Amino acid sequence: MANVQLSKALVKLLRHDARGLHLTKEGYANVDDILELSYFNGFDEDDIERIVDRDNKGRFAKRTNGGQLQVRATQGHSIRLSDPELEPITHSSQARVVLHGTRRRNFDSIRQTGISRMNRDHIHFAPAEHGAMSGMPVKCDMAIEIDIGKALRDGIKFYKSENGVILSPGDRNGCIPTKYFSRAYDLKTRQTIEF
Repeated sequence: MANVQLSKALVKLLRHDARGLHLTKEGYANVDDILELSYFNGFDEDDIERIVDRDNKGRFAKRTNGGQLQVRATQGHSIRLSDPELEPITHSSQARVVLHGTRRRNFDSIRQTGISRMNRDHIHFAPAEHGAMSGMPVKCDMAIEIDIGKALRDGIKFYKSENGVILSPGDRNGCIPTKYFSRAYDLKTRQTIEF
């Protein structure tokens, strides 16, 4: 398994399918337990640590607990965690430009229902003022800028993950409605897309 495949397997395991692993309330799993899974046969602690350390999107975190190396996904969970390590955003000055990346082919649906968290705990946004692309899907071709100040005033919660991705559970329906969109535009041409 190449590094990319190992990384994808680790993301899937820690975000979506813990396969009976014991996860801490923050989502950490012992690397020794991960290596006992058949899919990770032939790998060792150094391989896992290398993937975590070299991940340029900051999708993983590691720590040592009781002498055991532990890793977790920093965001994007469909697994329910009781205490994810997220910093609440209480004012728009903490995240001035918040972008949601998507594909143009999904925009008609988004115009109707807003941005949905689907089966995840949170909707993902990139904090664009820092030039970060974490939180933006790889194949997105458009961005939706959110009026985070307006959304916060209306009670929608936002958080910052350890790797800087902005997360929101959305409204009571798990969505960010279009009334919170500041603008939408094509990422390549920067041309405005009407909503």
